Amino acid sequence: MSFDIDEQPQSFTPIQTNRRLPQSICSVALCPTMDLIAVGLGGSSSSSGSGSPGSNRYFMTIVVFRTISWQKMFSIAQSDLVSAAAGAQDELDDGHAAHNNEEISTAIIGGTNLTWSPDGRTLAVALTNGVLLCYDIESCASPGMPPTPIFSLPCLSLPSQVRSEPTPMGTSEATLVEEKNNGNSARTYSPILTRSMTDARRKRLMRMAGKTPSKHKQEEEEHTMNVIHQQAKGNSHSRCLEIKSVCWKRIRHRHDQEWYFRKYYLDRSSFFLPPCHYTMNETHGMNVIAGDSMHLMKQNMLFGSDGSGDGYKHAYPSAKNPLSMLAVLNKGALLLYLNGRYRIISMPLINNETKFDSHSVEKVLLVLTSNFHILTTQQASKESVRYMLYNFPTLVGHRYNLQFISSSYMSISQHISTMKSGMEETQNAWCAALRQLDMKFDQLLNLLKKYNVIKENSDNQEELMRNELLKYILGGHSSRSSDCSNAMDQFFTHPMMNDQLLVRLFRSVVANVAGVESLFRKKILAPCRSFLFDVEELHGLGKAMNRERKYACGDLLSATGTKDKYLGSLPALMDDDTCDRLCEAVKILYMISEQCVCQIVEMRYRLECLTKWIRATASQVKARGTAADSVQRENARTRRISDQIVQKVATFLATPLKSASCELGQKRGLTESVLGVLLLDYFLKDAVYFEKMHDPLTPAQFNSSHSHSKEFHKVVETPSLKAALAVSRDIASELYCEPRTVMSSMMEKREIIVEEVQNQSNIISATHSRFVDEMTVQSAIADDHPLDSDAGSNHKKFNCIIISNTCSSQLEHRQLVQITAIPVPDSDCLLFYKTAFVQLPLDCTVVNMQFYGDDGDSTLTSESSPSFEEGRQSLGLLLRRKLDEDRENEELWMFEYDGFIFQKVGEPFDSSGMVVRSFDPSMDTVERLTLSEIDGIESKWRCTKSVCAPNNITDLAMSGSRGIATLWCAYERVIDIYDVEEDEESSESSEM
Repeated sequence: MSFDIDEQPQSFTPIQTNRRLPQSICSVALCPTMDLIAVGLGGSSSSSGSGSPGSNRYFMTIVVFRTISWQKMFSIAQSDLVSAAAGAQDELDDGHAAHNNEEISTAIIGGTNLTWSPDGRTLAVALTNGVLLCYDIESCASPGMPPTPIFSLPCLSLPSQVRSEPTPMGTSEATLVEEKNNGNSARTYSPILTRSMTDARRKRLMRMAGKTPSKHKQEEEEHTMNVIHQQAKGNSHSRCLEIKSVCWKRIRHRHDQEWYFRKYYLDRSSFFLPPCHYTMNETHGMNVIAGDSMHLMKQNMLFGSDGSGDGYKHAYPSAKNPLSMLAVLNKGALLLYLNGRYRIISMPLINNETKFDSHSVEKVLLVLTSNFHILTTQQASKESVRYMLYNFPTLVGHRYNLQFISSSYMSISQHISTMKSGMEETQNAWCAALRQLDMKFDQLLNLLKKYNVIKENSDNQEELMRNELLKYILGGHSSRSSDCSNAMDQFFTHPMMNDQLLVRLFRSVVANVAGVESLFRKKILAPCRSFLFDVEELHGLGKAMNRERKYACGDLLSATGTKDKYLGSLPALMDDDTCDRLCEAVKILYMISEQCVCQIVEMRYRLECLTKWIRATASQVKARGTAADSVQRENARTRRISDQIVQKVATFLATPLKSASCELGQKRGLTESVLGVLLLDYFLKDAVYFEKMHDPLTPAQFNSSHSHSKEFHKVVETPSLKAALAVSRDIASELYCEPRTVMSSMMEKREIIVEEVQNQSNIISATHSRFVDEMTVQSAIADDHPLDSDAGSNHKKFNCIIISNTCSSQLEHRQLVQITAIPVPDSDCLLFYKTAFVQLPLDCTVVNMQFYGDDGDSTLTSESSPSFEEGRQSLGLLLRRKLDEDRENEELWMFEYDGFIFQKVGEPFDSSGMVVRSFDPSMDTVERLTLSEIDGIESKWRCTKSVCAPNNITDLAMSGSRGIATLWCAYERVIDIYDVEEDEESSESSEM
């Protein structure tokens, strides 16, 4: 039956049509949960803007619009990307990151990919230098706040055998032009940023945040930019690990009793940790049943529901949040991040496995399944495409353990980061709090030098001044030490030693020291307490994993029975000894933090005694030589202190200092030296000394002749706060590296060879992952499939990967499209695949194709009751219909494929891998793509535009969770958005 397609009704209501943008469109990403679209604008891989779909194009600016109203939410400039990439650093660096960007070139920076997190709250931007920036949408859309990434994943250094060649860079060129053999294309890059541009932006951000730009920070920024510019001027060691593809998918939980009992014991810190400014414990003393809602309240208060918190905001997941996996594929490695933060896999790709070339790779795709299978599609040219399937059985067996490990990694890294910044803030606040009193003691030291009591070039001037103060307390104004007495009298009779000024000064100093104590408890002690709690929970998890099978790696893992897919036989992810060492190190860190609090409290008591003695001494010196009934005498009698206070001051002045100022590397304040509380040693040195009481003497020791020589106190050396935090961080980094070792050794891979793409001049392909549930979806893919072992029911549930590609074979002079479904069980035992073929209409060729699938993982539902039911599953084709020699129409077609007749092919393996056979007319049933259900499959279509320049390729993006499709052309700078679920409401109303 023939019909005129122009007379057929068209589907897909336009939402936005012919939206023209100021620059060429390089990348588009649709938010899975909100009406947002991210568009990458800027440079292109070719001067004409033409190329194959998904070709290698780089964008310099990112703009986020609303899909319905086309309201511009925010934009990210290229300068913001450069400055954010320069500060990228691993949270718990394990030595694989490029430190201080020594191996990162930022002279030719640009964006390669855009992707959204499964909850739609975070936008990930992949850069050409291997850095991945993650932006929080709520904070970026806040008025008056510049877009700043909430976290960044740094570039990782690779082994030398898989690194790419260094990119040539000019010293002052604004662009880098790459001439191909045909000479008709050029690649445009971004200009080099100067130090003044970056420094001006940094100061602007700090002023908007209400902070004052620091000279120290400015020097660090200038040092970083100097390193960058030295590399930009031809450093031969620079490496460019360009990110080729990014995919972020949420991993569903198995519906079994194990997770039901496990999740009750997760995230219980809100019920154990005492309330403080850091933990914001609102559940203390409340009913445990309300734990989920109270934990959400705690997260909102801690990180700010409006995105204004000091931490990681809502991007910081808890152990109850759905597990997600971020896959990043660059030129030399495949990287997997749990919840977008914890790098669980770092797998270098060998040369014959990746075929990556920055000049030839046009399209790279990543697809993830819920059981941790990864399919990579590498299209090196229009005539060559390669599929590789990776499987990590250890991830499947340890999915619940990884749920907690991933959460604890982000929690512990948050604690370490908070303590590190808190130490710097506390150190600066401590020096500022004592600065006014330091100036007073500086005057006293200068007077003692002028009277020649202390030599100008003396080594330990602080200790000498303490001795002179002690002599003055014990002897007063004495003729035997007339120079010292005269200097002291001149100091106490100075006009600035007025009692009212002293009272005001001492009140200010006491208040500042109390503020330092509060800051220390908030930024150091509270995170340390939470750090200890998380480490003890992690220690318990390590004990549980090592109960049945011990941790093993490398050769030991191979000798203990590898490749076993069952959970009971899997090796443990963490070593018991490392967990014990981390737990012991964090306990020491916590005890040292408590010692610092004790030192601050002791400082406050000593400061109170010292202020009373200074006021009393100043009044007595001023009253000397006056009449008995004078005001000075009356003030001296009023401010007289007891002998107990004098003894306390004399005691801490008589105790020698346990370290000299020269050991710090900077000048120590005289107030610290006078009071004998050396708090800066905990922040700047590797070891400190403190007094500890001796153990009680036994009767034998007490009666011995040497008992009289024993003192009540002894000096003990202990690690400083700086050293204890560094040791804890190093052990934590070592501990979190151990799962990577186990995962990498248990990796399995297979190559999938599709015969239909071997002899094509223009290959178009698309990939997709599904979780097929026979109860919710009636699909021919589920026929003849064995029951899933984890389903716990009598209906079929399994993960599968769908591959769609154009065929070299034709039927009735019409192009064919092959759809292949590959079930991927947890054990990587690929037994068969199913394939079906679709015949296109006459005079139609495929320009682009994308799967349209609502998998249920991306819907914005409650975290306590997530939805995993699949929605509509379709395939979208962008076709070119040839009308005559000079005219072509571009049409968007979409059809469902679950009802197709799939042919099952068993034992599809040979020596090279899994082979997907080509079209066989005698065996395969072909579905015809028409607009009439009688003649073929039912489909929907729309003519999108008339094509004037055949070389201008249109790209296609589809979102199953939002029900929209987007078409854009890089050269024409036009974008269109269509509603592809327009008939959904009408069908539901008709059923009712």
